[in-house]
Amino acid sequence: MLPNREGLFHAYPASIGIDEIGSNKLATCVINFSLFEELVDGEWQSCEDEAFDITGWFFLEKKDGSVNATTVDSLKAAFGWDGRDMFWLQDTDLSQQPVQVRLAFEEYQGKNRIKVKFLNPYGSAPTGGVTKADENVRRSLNARLGAKFRALAGGTPAPAPKPTGKPTPPASKPAPKPERKTATMDQAWAAFSMACKSDWSQERIEEEWFRVIGVLFPGKKVEELTPAEWGVVLEDGPSKIVPF
Repeated sequence: MLPNREGLFHAYPASIGIDEIGSNKLATCVINFSLFEELVDGEWQSCEDEAFDITGWFFLEKKDGSVNATTVDSLKAAFGWDGRDMFWLQDTDLSQQPVQVRLAFEEYQGKNRIKVKFLNPYGSAPTGGVTKADENVRRSLNARLGAKFRALAGGTPAPAPKPTGKPTPPASKPAPKPERKTATMDQAWAAFSMACKSDWSQERIEEEWFRVIGVLFPGKKVEELTPAEWGVVLEDGPSKIVPF
C-alpha cells in the first residue's frame, strides 16, 4: 500500500531494476521499497503492519548525457556499490540490505503525490512497479555510459568510445564505387546535433533525430542499427533535418 504520510523510514529494497525512463530515455535505477520502521518523535517505531511500499526513480544520467554523480554517490553509500557497473544493482540480491528513505509530498499536474526524496544508508542520522533492463537496454546503456561510470569511479580515465564495428581496410586498388564509412551512434549524433539550429532545445534535437532515423530506416529500432547504417546516418542524416 502506498504510504499516506511524509517522514523518515527504514526500508528494504524489495526489487531493483535498471531501465531507460521517460521521453529522453535516461538511465534510471528503479527501486521498490518495503517500509518497516518510521521515525516518530526521535524514536524508531515499527510500521510493518501497515504494509507500506513505494517505488523510487533514481536518475543515473542527466539530459546532457553526463553521469548524475549525486545519485550515483547516494546509491554507492546505501548499497556498497563500487559505482562501476550499473547492472550490479539489478543483478545483486539486495533485498535484505536495509536503507533509509525520506518521503515527502510534491505537486504534480495539480495533484499532491508522495515521493521518495532522499536515499541514505541504514542508520544515518536523521536529515532534512519496477522495470528491469533486457539485453537491448543493457547494450544501449553500456555503450553510452559504461566508460563514464568507470571514469567516475576513479583510476585511469576511460578513453573515448571507439567504433563498435571494424573499420573498412584501405583498398589495395581503386574501387569502382566508394564504400560507405562505418560509424558509431555517438559519431552520428555529434554530426547531427551540430547540423541542427543553434537555438533548438535538447528535446527538439532528439525529436528530429528519431524522426530522421525513421525516414532513413523505417520500422527499425535504434539499437538494431549496424555500424554501416550509423555511417549512413552520419553522412545523410544532417541533410534530412527539417529547418523550422
